[in-house]
Amino acid sequence: MDSTRSPTGSVRRHLPRRSTRGPLDAADDPLSPLATSITVPSAAASTHSGESASRLSLDTTIPDDPHPRFDLAFLQNPPNYLPIPTDDLPEPFLKSPNQPPDNAPLEDLLRRGLFRRAAQKALFDLLQCAPTDAPRLFQLLYTRLACLVLIFRSDIATHESIIIVDFLTKTPPDELVSVIPWELRLLLVRLHSIAAADGGRKGIMSLYALAAEARQHIKAAQASNRDEELKVWSVRLQDLGLRVADMLVEMGELETATRHLDTLTDVDTHELAYRRALLQLGSGDVAGARTSIDQLPDSIAKGSLEAIFDTACGDYTKAIEQWQDCGEKSPTYALSTSNLAVGLLYTGRIAEAKHILESLAARVPAFPGMLFNLSTVYELCTEQAVARKTALVQSIATKDMTPDAGGWERPTFEFKL
Repeated sequence: MDSTRSPTGSVRRHLPRRSTRGPLDAADDPLSPLATSITVPSAAASTHSGESASRLSLDTTIPDDPHPRFDLAFLQNPPNYLPIPTDDLPEPFLKSPNQPPDNAPLEDLLRRGLFRRAAQKALFDLLQCAPTDAPRLFQLLYTRLACLVLIFRSDIATHESIIIVDFLTKTPPDELVSVIPWELRLLLVRLHSIAAADGGRKGIMSLYALAAEARQHIKAAQASNRDEELKVWSVRLQDLGLRVADMLVEMGELETATRHLDTLTDVDTHELAYRRALLQLGSGDVAGARTSIDQLPDSIAKGSLEAIFDTACGDYTKAIEQWQDCGEKSPTYALSTSNLAVGLLYTGRIAEAKHILESLAARVPAFPGMLFNLSTVYELCTEQAVARKTALVQSIATKDMTPDAGGWERPTFEFKL
């Protein structure tokens, strides 16, 4: 999903994510101007964000087929793949002395959160594979596409996935299960729902088709008492139900998404209550949101929703108290601290908000909402905002590399440069 550039001066609040998705969702941009709406996290990430990006690895579940039935040489045609531009990446990241050597293995790049380099390395390895090594080829293709999404280049990922989508349309469905890994199939549905001109309807139809397939496998596993297989496909079916809700949200169908959640009987009730509360707040159903929040046990998640509820009702002072309470209960929960700073900003305490965000930027891996909010604060409180934001870039680029929150490299627009 392509990144969204918010208007200068807006402040973004990062809503807590509740999902168990893969790396694709870690790339999702769950940020929106706090003054205009409450964003319901997609999926993910992702992205988580993510279900953090650290879950992206070469351990992706891929069927082991020692006798591949397909010659996949068509996936190894270099003109099918596009170069990855670097003009959206600040120079300090490109010239960091911490960058690994050119021959660094793919696993090392993923572990350190260098997803741009990992996408390039995955393609290089893919082009070197034997065309009959289906597990390896699809593993590398999945890594390539997922990394592109994580660096906000889903446009490139969508373009490069067309050839495999054409392959899927010509392959008998019963053969796909043993050839295409489930994670890759989900990612392809996601990419082509973004590119479709139907507002996401085809994507929802594709998810329902996968759900029908999952139900068939569940019935077969139950009939033959294959408990492990039953568990795998049951989890996948639950996940598909939540993905449908996510896609409805992206289509703007909040009330439809809420009704859809009510049809999911096998998903954890607390998960459903959390998601329902966010949807109800987003659609203005304050009373319904209050009921859903009350169904949750006392936890950081409930405290976060309480704070969002108070913000939606315009009670910023109470929201600040809720965010402070969440931060005390879980000092490592960075979203509470970031949202606390937003609450302080909305009550005119800009100096306190600036101090909190700067301290947060120094001690945790950078994430989009924090960087955008701190950059906005600089614009509001100093005429030297560009210099302060440039210094912030330098500071983030010297921190330890990590795959958390979408990776170590941060694009220029997150700093509003």
